[in-house]
Amino acid sequence: MAASAAPPLVSVLMPAYNHAPYVGAAVESVLGQSYAHLELIVIDDASTDATWTVLQAYADARLRLSRHESNRGAHATLNEALNLAQGKYVAILNSDDVYHPDRLRSLVDAAEAAGAGAYFAFTDLAFVDQADRFVPEDERARAYWRLCRDCRDRPARLWFVVGNPAVSTSNFFFSRSLLDRVGAFSPLRYTHDWDWAVRAASVQAPVWVRRQLLRYRVHPGSTLGEGDVWRHVHENSYIQTRALLAQAEHGMPDVVAALLRNESLHPVSLMCFLAFAMGGAGAAELLRMAQGTNGEWVLPRIAEAGKCPSDWFMSLPRLLEKDRAIAAQAALIDERWRAMRHMDREIEDRDRMIAERDRDIEERNRDIEERDRFIEEQQTCVAAQKEMIEARWQTMQKMGEEIANRDARVSELEKALSKPLARLATRIDGTLGT
Repeated sequence: MAASAAPPLVSVLMPAYNHAPYVGAAVESVLGQSYAHLELIVIDDASTDATWTVLQAYADARLRLSRHESNRGAHATLNEALNLAQGKYVAILNSDDVYHPDRLRSLVDAAEAAGAGAYFAFTDLAFVDQADRFVPEDERARAYWRLCRDCRDRPARLWFVVGNPAVSTSNFFFSRSLLDRVGAFSPLRYTHDWDWAVRAASVQAPVWVRRQLLRYRVHPGSTLGEGDVWRHVHENSYIQTRALLAQAEHGMPDVVAALLRNESLHPVSLMCFLAFAMGGAGAAELLRMAQGTNGEWVLPRIAEAGKCPSDWFMSLPRLLEKDRAIAAQAALIDERWRAMRHMDREIEDRDRMIAERDRDIEERNRDIEERDRFIEEQQTCVAAQKEMIEARWQTMQKMGEEIANRDARVSELEKALSKPLARLATRIDGTLGT
């Protein structure tokens, strides 16, 4: 009788939904691993695009395909795949991300070398866009590197208090024995990965393999781009509450210090969740709060009852940003007030100058009026002199005419007397001669 085949050592789970442009690369990155002792379980969660068509084009004995008739969500699809997994180790890859060719070999070797029954590991990752181009300047990439920096000098048990350095279930690699202790993924839309990692870290310290063995894709269709703000707030505060309660036995100062570095910390929301927990609410009730009820959320009701603005439930970085914005606005107002005071002084100086100019203008106007009167007087005098000159000219004209007339009469008299005088002269000369 032939011996039955040994179960695969690694089960790779791939929930797929509306990722037709990317799912082929995701599948090929698994089937092309340098570590080949694996099974790939792909469940299409009722995609409405060509995802299922793309998946059916692959023929590989290690590939197991199934499809939902209706969408069930990522956490439910993952839990279904977990029940189908046969491997000693479980890895996950979302249908829009890509494995490095040596990812599974590196992680299996590290797990086998550790020799621990319960094992949870993740690696560094690189952010790529829709065209597989590296995008280190993407806001999520920058947030990831800030998180890596904040985790650097903290113990592994606090990494998932600071944030989610694994970023995605695509970065999860864990042993079947750890899964048996941690359990399935919780019904959370945005943070089912972080929630599971927090629970896993409370059982077994995670291992961070510092190699970029995953390409995490950022694109508009990602659930992280959705604007369901209150769901984000509730889920984040639920996870942080669970993380605080799980790590409380290790000393709260370190835990709280780590939490204060968390960029998704919503202080008021977390305080509300902690108050419910201290009041006796168990994990199941807190989870229901995080899920909401028919689109209704408990925190807005608390805000309304307390007559406080919903802005109070913003994340700590947003609150700090708002505080910085208020401080900057106050500084701007102070600067503008100083500028206004300076302008007031300049206006006062200008008003004084205008008053002085007005006085100068009045004096000049008076001078002009005096000059105008002087000119009028002179013009009157000139007019009088003109009249006198014209009168004298007319008198001189008459005198000239009289002189001319006299000269004419004298000339005529001279002419009339010239002959008699000549005869008289001749007679006189004759008389004198004798």
